[in-house]
Amino acid sequence: MNFILIIGLGSIGVRHLNNLIYLGYTNIIIVSKSGNIPSEFNQFSVYTDCQKAITENLISHGFICTPTSSHLDDLTILLENNIAHIYLEKPISHNLTYLDEISNLTNKCKRLVVGYDLHFDPGLIKIKELLNENQMGKVFSINATVGQYLPDWRPNQDYLKGMSAKIDKGGGVMLDLVHEFDYVRWLVGKPKNIACIFQNNPSLSIETEDVADVLIHFEGNSSGTIHLDYHQKKLVRNCMITCEKGTVFWDLTKSEVKIIRHDQEMETFSYLDFERNQRYIDSIKAFLDESKYDDRLTNFEEALVSLKMVVAAKESSISKQFIAIN
Repeated sequence: MNFILIIGLGSIGVRHLNNLIYLGYTNIIIVSKSGNIPSEFNQFSVYTDCQKAITENLISHGFICTPTSSHLDDLTILLENNIAHIYLEKPISHNLTYLDEISNLTNKCKRLVVGYDLHFDPGLIKIKELLNENQMGKVFSINATVGQYLPDWRPNQDYLKGMSAKIDKGGGVMLDLVHEFDYVRWLVGKPKNIACIFQNNPSLSIETEDVADVLIHFEGNSSGTIHLDYHQKKLVRNCMITCEKGTVFWDLTKSEVKIIRHDQEMETFSYLDFERNQRYIDSIKAFLDESKYDDRLTNFEEALVSLKMVVAAKESSISKQFIAIN
């Protein structure tokens, strides 16, 4: 029997595991370094060593759900063992070290997907369709904003001990909220140059940056900004896209897209009945469907661009200059 391997059983690992169970999958093996898992998952085999789990079982699919700083180590193990289908949680890593070596191994698998589930949000899908069909004309600019109070993210965990607060674990607001870097690239195109100012304020008592403001110049000559912070007590996540034929507003918290065309009245696309977890279910279903490649999925090369954007943004803030995205 072929098995699905889940490496890491933190919050995202538990979400993927529950969704796989919901979709009817029972052939699942878990790798947890502590070996301790919630009692509701006792029916599954649990390993503390990933290589042993692979050696003793026939693994067809692997989900990497460990802290960001462990992603490349876990990915290397799966690639070197020729696991055919790999779902890597975003971002790829917390820096660009060893990525050349990893890139040379990616041809060992059939499908390598990075988990940018916002591509499965109906609002962003609607905007992607508008832009792909050239309904709004040339994109002049995109302005993305996201903010959420870090201590409230995971109420059952001490945020000071979590990944977000630690540099060596790949924390910081730009990597935590890397979705924004990814979706502006997905909607507008490849970035050319980037500038940034980030802050590390004492109020949260964390090692990592808690506020960042980013300026992007895209290859198509469009521009963009991204604001990210750990301080908004009420989640803020939205973007405004200014185009030749009108303006588009997306607000995740309101589950709506407003389209203001220059020659028509405002149109509102609402999806209030859509539940957040459906994004994850849909992304897993697309990943597991081997009959086709869903263009909402993010491949390794695309996800690498988003990581390079974050690394360049950090470099820019330190050097006080624009950084080219190679």
